[in-house]
Amino acid sequence: MAVPARTNALARLWARIRGFFSRLFLAQRVSREIDPRAFLELTAELRELAEAASKLWQQEPELQARVQRIKSDMAQLEALAVRPEFKRLPAERRLELKQSLVESRQQLLDSMHQAPPPTTLLQ
Repeated sequence: MAVPARTNALARLWARIRGFFSRLFLAQRVSREIDPRAFLELTAELRELAEAASKLWQQEPELQARVQRIKSDMAQLEALAVRPEFKRLPAERRLELKQSLVESRQQLLDSMHQAPPPTTLLQ
């Protein structure tokens, strides 16, 4: 049995409308991810994690130097994110920066999980 042309046209119309809205929602999600406020939140979180990691690994000068570098980088990024020029950066560049920050956060968390326990006594 043949499907009427009208049904095919409606199906194509609905597919185009769904595609339009899915692209719109994707663009909005990406826009929220690369918004300067999102960077400010992530840099604050990274700074707190770096501070916690430095307390866990107090005897490791290499890690302490890395933590200081992270703190200074986060301060620079915060200063950049509040400036209007930050919004003028290409979206791809901001997405790459965001991904780099997420990877740095994961590396910090991994290093914190590898920290020795503060005491040998079981609680």
